[in-house]
Amino acid sequence: MSEQEQRPVRAERYGPILDLTEAGLWIVLLVVGTLVALAVLRDSEGRNRTRALAEPAPGGLIEAENLPVIAKSRDFTFWLQPSTGFSGGNWSADAHMFASNTAEGDWIDLQLPERKPGRYSIELFMTKAADYGIVEVSINGTPRGTFDLFSGRGVLPTGALELGDVQLGGREDVMRIAVIGKNPNATAPFFQFGIDGIRIRKAAPAANGGDTSQAAPVAPEAGALRPGAGADRAPTDAGKTR
Repeated sequence: MSEQEQRPVRAERYGPILDLTEAGLWIVLLVVGTLVALAVLRDSEGRNRTRALAEPAPGGLIEAENLPVIAKSRDFTFWLQPSTGFSGGNWSADAHMFASNTAEGDWIDLQLPERKPGRYSIELFMTKAADYGIVEVSINGTPRGTFDLFSGRGVLPTGALELGDVQLGGREDVMRIAVIGKNPNATAPFFQFGIDGIRIRKAAPAANGGDTSQAAPVAPEAGALRPGAGADRAPTDAGKTR
């Protein structure tokens, strides 16, 4: 059989194989293209999410994840934990900064945003849970409140914790959160805590119309939940979250 006669035979024999190979290549290219498009979409969504977190939350709340960490007592974990799995309330931006692997005596210093020097009213928004500790909050070295973050009813937002009126220098203002103890009903590991955000607003003028910058400082324990006072007292096996 001549070469010319063999060509139709080869085409007839290998034609289906070539068609399948070509179809397979198209399928591979389609799958690869789809995966690349999905990766680009996820990356774009991630960047948009990061930008959204960096913007001020409604009501003037400053997200805890936007407060730079200046120092810690030691290398414990402090990370952005989603709150979508919590059923006890709402957290700004569906997340909070969660401190774990902490022990009594641990502390963290967070830098407050720069602003015009003056007297400001400060509210702190934290999280309560069965295995959270008692914390003391200080601004620029002055204690502003002690808060028992134990909850026997699951993971809950604390709402606004009043730190009172504070004189801020405008730059390099620091908030320290220190673990100072545990509730008697707390469950292991006892000393964790979470921070949703902080709200800083101009302090109201003094009632006598005087210079508010010279107003006497609020007592260190202003707005505090003292250990055991006002804390949830449900059985210790209730509301364990981690």
